Amino acid sequence: MKSRPTSERIAVISDGTCETAENYVRAILALFNKSHIELSRFPRVRQEGELIRTLDQLTPPFLVVYTFATEQLRKTIWSEIKKRGLRGYDILYPALPLFAEFLESTPTEKQGNLHTVEAVNYFDRMEAVEYTVKHDDGLRMGDLQDANIILTGVSRTSKTPTSMYLAHRGYRVANVPLVPGVEPSGTIIQAHDAGVSVILLTIEAGALERIRRSRFRRLGTAPNHSDTYVDLKTIVEELEAAHQLARRHKWPIIDVTNKAVEETASEILLLVDSKER
Repeated sequence: MKSRPTSERIAVISDGTCETAENYVRAILALFNKSHIELSRFPRVRQEGELIRTLDQLTPPFLVVYTFATEQLRKTIWSEIKKRGLRGYDILYPALPLFAEFLESTPTEKQGNLHTVEAVNYFDRMEAVEYTVKHDDGLRMGDLQDANIILTGVSRTSKTPTSMYLAHRGYRVANVPLVPGVEPSGTIIQAHDAGVSVILLTIEAGALERIRRSRFRRLGTAPNHSDTYVDLKTIVEELEAAHQLARRHKWPIIDVTNKAVEETASEILLLVDSKER
């Protein structure tokens, strides 16, 4: 009996940057419990000769996922895939006839159209990342009204990593920490009143205590008995004060306890999307 390969191999081929196809593949792979998958990208393949040379590099077993604007390249790759004993999937073609019928129009075969969209999205994302970096940890509070999202909460509630994850999705995010005993700046209230989504990140008190103590250990120091930063009773009071603030201003509250950044970000975007509808 022939043994299965130690890892599954997937090739993404496109006349653009491969970003659309790769995101599609990764979204599907996230549904499978697979830890050994090789994913190869072959962008800007726009001539038949280039396509043949690309496929020459792939030996079965391989799943080939592809996007091409021209019908001729789609026909060529399908024929070559079958000839070589590979498996293939065209992520655009199944949708084209349906959209063409609905829109009563013929799709363009101009290569790189997807790449143009991706380039615009790229620059939008870079602008969002730049904004988010400049507005991390309470910096530049004067222009919070330019944010798409403001994340607030007590120290060590994953505000920074969540902000950066959302920034790479194209959202301008400001991270405003809450300091015990200090009222938040009026600019965050003004931004909320102007329509910016303000969201409080919270966490279970015991989990927060462990995270804060772990941070001391990583820094090579130990908290003393008077250090309220890791005192459980003080942490409970901090969290309750934050909750009261959020309830007073009608800010949504998201509990990040034992959640990956991606999960928290998904909940945030659901809230933002529902608010915009």
